[in-house]
Amino acid sequence: MRSYFYLAIFGCLISATSQAEPLVLKNTDNSLSLSIYNQDLALVKDIRQASLKNGLNEVIFDGVASQIQAETAIIYGDGVRVNEQNYSYNLMSYDNFINQSLGQTVRTVQLNPENGENIYDSAKLIGYANGKPILRFSYGIESDFPGRVVFEDVPAGMSNKPTLEAKLDVNRGGDKNLYLAYLTSGLSWKTDYVANVKDKDKLDLTGWVTITNNSGIDYERAKIQLIAGNVNIARPVMGARHMVKAMAFNAVMEDAASGVIQPENINSYELYTLPNITTIKDQQNKQIALIERNDVTYKKEFLLHSQLYFGDFHNDEFEKRHPQIYYIMENTAESNLGISLPTGTIRFYENDKNSNLQFIGSNHIANTAKEDTLRLNLGEAFNISVSGKITSSDSKEISRKPENECAVIKTLRSYKAEITVNNAEDVKNTIIFEQNFPTDYKIIDESIKSESKNASTRQWKIEVDKNSKETLKYSVDVTFTNRICH
Repeated sequence: MRSYFYLAIFGCLISATSQAEPLVLKNTDNSLSLSIYNQDLALVKDIRQASLKNGLNEVIFDGVASQIQAETAIIYGDGVRVNEQNYSYNLMSYDNFINQSLGQTVRTVQLNPENGENIYDSAKLIGYANGKPILRFSYGIESDFPGRVVFEDVPAGMSNKPTLEAKLDVNRGGDKNLYLAYLTSGLSWKTDYVANVKDKDKLDLTGWVTITNNSGIDYERAKIQLIAGNVNIARPVMGARHMVKAMAFNAVMEDAASGVIQPENINSYELYTLPNITTIKDQQNKQIALIERNDVTYKKEFLLHSQLYFGDFHNDEFEKRHPQIYYIMENTAESNLGISLPTGTIRFYENDKNSNLQFIGSNHIANTAKEDTLRLNLGEAFNISVSGKITSSDSKEISRKPENECAVIKTLRSYKAEITVNNAEDVKNTIIFEQNFPTDYKIIDESIKSESKNASTRQWKIEVDKNSKETLKYSVDVTFTNRICH
């Protein structure tokens, strides 16, 4: 009898253990970190506190992103081994309530049109179509019921937010920190810059980060890090457990408290740690100041690519072409910049003579490292025009080498060209004029000294006084080689 008594007690203990409610783990303050990539991807890192017992434990991580990539979820804790993990996305909604209550008896409510009181009844929920329940009442089946369906309780397994459930094998029970990390879609960021032009060679540059959260949950009091660069998502970087150990949760907290955004290079990407803890609500765009640099030096350049073509079918004239306006900034400390700039849109503003702010153009910048140069095209110069023409050309054969029935013939063609720049602005300007030539060419004469940009391109810097014109004249010889067979 005593043996049966102990067996009964042991059986009760097993039954009580197997029916124990899972431990629900909530977010705690300052435990959440986000590493957000600018390609609709984020790494969520969270610390949950749990009182665990020796042996098997069932825990629920409450409030994970609804766009979680469940296969990337990693759970780690001292003396903890994960036996099983499941992601539940069966969220509370009218459709889910209906679908999980099919075949059950539900209560119904409709309004009495005579006295405005509720009329209660019950019916069996036998179907759902076109957004409406199909109900079997005692008097028949309603497919277009004019009232409401009332549910007695929440169906099993349904929750008001996504959850991650795990079965843990713990060899040393007690109060522990459980580390959770996973990748999710629905989080992204982009950068927008404002360049306020102060004078002819200085501007103030401000950068704003816009974080977009469509991941399905709020992130309360999170530490934010931004990764600039395109990550190969399919590539595994390191093993799961080693990855979690390398995440350095505490280091993120310390960096975020420093109040200074200093880019950090990681695996040839740039990482920005935002200085303040912040909350990002679901379906929210949040703007955060990223950089601010005053008195950044720049150069303004007017550039025109010539439409003249020197060849067999040459284009010998163009009229009133407007040069492109470029703003050029050296990303160096000497220019009061010298910081890694994430890809984004930069918009330029300048005050008119009455100190009214005006928008003067914008452009997109790629990820720009320190010591790189930014060349930003803001449009065409309205008050500057360039016209050009080939004023004369001459051709003569200079050699002929027979090759069986073929001959290699070299022909020298001499051209004279004239370029006129009209500057209708009230300031002196320099216009860079670029001309492409065939590979084998030689400048014979020029009224303004040119420079070689590359093997086939020549540049002239033409200075023009305010409200004036300037003309460039040059002569060029071009050698053409042709093979003719009879």
